[in-house]
Amino acid sequence: MKTNREIDCREALKLIAAYVDQQSTKSDSKSLEKHLESCRHCFDRVEFEKMLKNRLKGLKLDTSSSEMSTEVRRFLEDL
Repeated sequence: MKTNREIDCREALKLIAAYVDQQSTKSDSKSLEKHLESCRHCFDRVEFEKMLKNRLKGLKLDTSSSEMSTEVRRFLEDL
């Protein structure tokens, strides 16, 4: 069985968007989840992005447009 690689915060932040959107690979998800067990900062980031995604759904915005996704991602990167 292949073991999941250890990742740092920089790598974790790159994986969070796909993870929250449930589009990450199984391997990436496992690596991120392992990192989240010991990193409160990244854990909080995942929780924030989940909350934001749910709020955006509640507003019934067209989040499928690439322009909207790009703007939201750019906003999150600046946080």
